[in-house]
Amino acid sequence: MSCHFQHHIHSPQTLCIKTDLSRISFQKFWLDVASQALQIQQLEAPVWALWEQDSYDFLVLLFAALQANKQVVLPPHRVSDLEKELASQQIYFLHRTAHFVATDTNIFNFDSNFLNQAQLYFYTSGSTGQPKKIPRTLQQLFNEVCGLDASFVLPEQAVAIATVSHQHIYGLLFKLLWPLASGRSFYQNQVAFPEDVADIQKKIAPLNQSNYVISSPALLKRWTKDVLLYDCITVYTSGGKLDSGVRPFLNCPITEVFGSSETGGIAHRQEDDAWWIPFANVEIQSGEQQELAVKANHAFSTDWILTGDKVEVIESDHLKSPFKLLGRLDRIVKLEEKRLSLDAIEQKILELDGITQCHVLVYEKAHRQILATVIVLSQEARQRLENHGKADFIATLKKQLAEKLESIAIPRQWRFLMQLPQNTQSKLNKTYLKSLFQPMNLPVVLAQHSLNEQISYRLEFTPELECFKGHFPNFPIYPGVGQIGFIQHLAKQHWADLQWCNGFEQMKFQNLIRPYSCVDLNLTRKAHKVSFELKMADKTLASGRLLFSVDSAQTSSGSV
Repeated sequence: MSCHFQHHIHSPQTLCIKTDLSRISFQKFWLDVASQALQIQQLEAPVWALWEQDSYDFLVLLFAALQANKQVVLPPHRVSDLEKELASQQIYFLHRTAHFVATDTNIFNFDSNFLNQAQLYFYTSGSTGQPKKIPRTLQQLFNEVCGLDASFVLPEQAVAIATVSHQHIYGLLFKLLWPLASGRSFYQNQVAFPEDVADIQKKIAPLNQSNYVISSPALLKRWTKDVLLYDCITVYTSGGKLDSGVRPFLNCPITEVFGSSETGGIAHRQEDDAWWIPFANVEIQSGEQQELAVKANHAFSTDWILTGDKVEVIESDHLKSPFKLLGRLDRIVKLEEKRLSLDAIEQKILELDGITQCHVLVYEKAHRQILATVIVLSQEARQRLENHGKADFIATLKKQLAEKLESIAIPRQWRFLMQLPQNTQSKLNKTYLKSLFQPMNLPVVLAQHSLNEQISYRLEFTPELECFKGHFPNFPIYPGVGQIGFIQHLAKQHWADLQWCNGFEQMKFQNLIRPYSCVDLNLTRKAHKVSFELKMADKTLASGRLLFSVDSAQTSSGSV
């Protein structure tokens, strides 16, 4: 199969399958790109941000901006603080318009000069601190697509279905750029749940096209054997380690992909304990302290890149030798002159009865380093925590750990959650986890999902929240004024043009929120009004509408 963006410019084959099963051809796509490119060329600013939930519109704007010789920033999320930060640099967001319709695609040029100067900026996940921008050229991304095509065998008509965002490099490559370069197609919308994946596969079955799924460890761990995949060749997963034991729940092979924003894809495997196989265009070696070094024609640098991962490599003179990951080298910390492995401490904690997941970290308090841990408990252990109280529960765990760890390696601070919070790339945000050990004014965001003018959050109300203090000593509840406070905060964080709340409508507080509650918050926006509903299981806790003042100038910025 030919693999090049330019080979399919005039093709009548389907590139995008819309939700109503109508199709958009490659030819129509490139005409849309040409239309937008002619308009974007008229914009003065050299750098533009791109955040578009619709995969097709995103791809149109991406290639239009690059063809118009603009640099494109792909932010990790679109929240108020980030919009203000970008605006301070005169970087605004692009939007699709339809002022002009092109009839010719001869304006396109995909020679090496264009591919090497077309510049994008990705962000790291922020898992080790503040996110940083990583530059990549279109040539590097194309090289990575070619590496995927050389490493994996897919039918020519396979449809890409994604549960991950195309805003991040993994989703962009696997869902959009790989089909675009290889002549395949993708399903337009991002999918939220396992059941939705199966429903879409049934929906497109009459098209007589097989499919592949681009997903994440966070979604795959929620799979059950009742959800059967249809016509699915394989499921790809990346962004974190896939929990062992997940694979038997899917009636389809799972291919794990290992990589980073800096290096791009590094290797893949199809079994839990299998060695990692480097991609066709990737070279690896083990350096000092057994640190994995990577060299690839799709990485942001042409030099060897140190990854911070400790590895064991099969003894070979070959630069594509399989390897095994042995943990992160940057998780060795020095505490009171003692070197400690956070990975080793986590393993000992996981040996305790009732603990299913944990993350150990070090944070600074009053110029002292404190060892802390965030724990996910089994249902039975969580019930013991609530029945006996946090202090007694932790004392029991520390007593058990005293037989496994020296005193200094036993965490001093503990937080218990229903799940480890993850960002949109299914990675732990360590900066956010550290904030759980500071005074807490907002419930913990375990997960979030957005679609058009709707966003949903999974929230946990830990007993350490400030709003529980004094409401009431023997029966703490989360007050209504506190609920309105965090709803305003989340709405303004998601929709950057919302300024301040100046009114309420149809407010109802029907049931109580107690410590350890896990609650679903759904926000729906219509103009300056944001409707909310707080639910726990099938029970509505609160609902209503918030009325906001809107920054009309910010709403219109970036239109083309």
